Amino acid sequence: MALFSRRKKSEDDVVESATESLASADTEGTETAAGTDADPTTIEEPTPTIGISVQAFRGVGAQAGPEVSLDPEASAAPASAAAPPQSAPSAAPAAPAAAPAPQERKLPLAPATPPEQTETIAGMKDNVLLRESLVQIEQGATNEQILGVLRQALQGHLYIRVNGDARTQISEGKPLSVAVVRDGERQFMLAFSSAAAVRDSVQLEKDPSATSAVAQPVTSVLQQVVAGDFAGLIVDNASAPHRVVFPTELLQKALEQADVDMTVKTILAAPRQQDSASRLGDALVGTRMWVAVNDGGGEGAPVGIAEAQTPDGKRFLQLFSHPLEVIALGRGDKPLPFEPLQLAKVLAGHPEMAGVIVDPAGPTLVIERDALAPVLALATDDA
Repeated sequence: MALFSRRKKSEDDVVESATESLASADTEGTETAAGTDADPTTIEEPTPTIGISVQAFRGVGAQAGPEVSLDPEASAAPASAAAPPQSAPSAAPAAPAAAPAPQERKLPLAPATPPEQTETIAGMKDNVLLRESLVQIEQGATNEQILGVLRQALQGHLYIRVNGDARTQISEGKPLSVAVVRDGERQFMLAFSSAAAVRDSVQLEKDPSATSAVAQPVTSVLQQVVAGDFAGLIVDNASAPHRVVFPTELLQKALEQADVDMTVKTILAAPRQQDSASRLGDALVGTRMWVAVNDGGGEGAPVGIAEAQTPDGKRFLQLFSHPLEVIALGRGDKPLPFEPLQLAKVLAGHPEMAGVIVDPAGPTLVIERDALAPVLALATDDA
């Protein structure tokens, strides 16, 4: 939590739309959420309306899926020794031909290991994964690119702006007087990936010293947007073109498909420790995951689960913490929910599988079979 006091930004500065589909609209200014006595502050800038739709969230509504199998005859494209294994699905031969080449991907991906933790303002840790994914967003970004940012937003924390002293409001048990942006009759909550993004936004205010910021878990922020009278969430509003607007309906859909505790994503986003793989193996015992499936290119064709193969021939099942992780790879695969017992049975039925690779779009972690002993125990207990 921190207070900011910065110069006011010129009113002639105009924030461009974060994407081609997010058109500009006049605002009535940044205000507190309803129920406070604070004077509204004004930002003479346009803010984007929403162009992205839930239809772009392909496959997320899947509640059940077909029986899937691992094809032992399928050969996966080898990955480089320096990177985690990635490959096309192990389905019918026609499937890889329809997938885009890796060099054509435009989504914000990420390195295999999480980036180094930084603080753009001392004492306030950045959400580095989200911040770096926003850097890749330019004017004219596609819906798929925006969804790529959303997947990175589903971990760690977000900063929210508060009118007045957040510390005092919390100590007095009052609801936080969150800053919002109004667009006609709609209001949007503001969130930030870093302290620097908060600072840039505060510079727009007439009295920056009257604004504070507080970090909250991302799920808490998204739940506030969904439960409140908000049309959506604007992330890094003063950082155009590196900003995004998520409609409430999209956030609700993302939350419905997410692990509320974000256990897996928390482990993946944290610096690697000696026990990271074993902790993730333990987490998989009680966490629904997702797999990427391909229908083989036609009716009646076998359904294959995406796997990967290393240069030395080891095979790994690809697991995903959220459907957005499947979409991020840009292969046209469909996300299918995969319960812990299903994972246990696949691993038990295919002893040649060396383990799993979680979230290949990054950050990712390869878990060898030994670290999956708690998951394999589920199949034994079920039998």
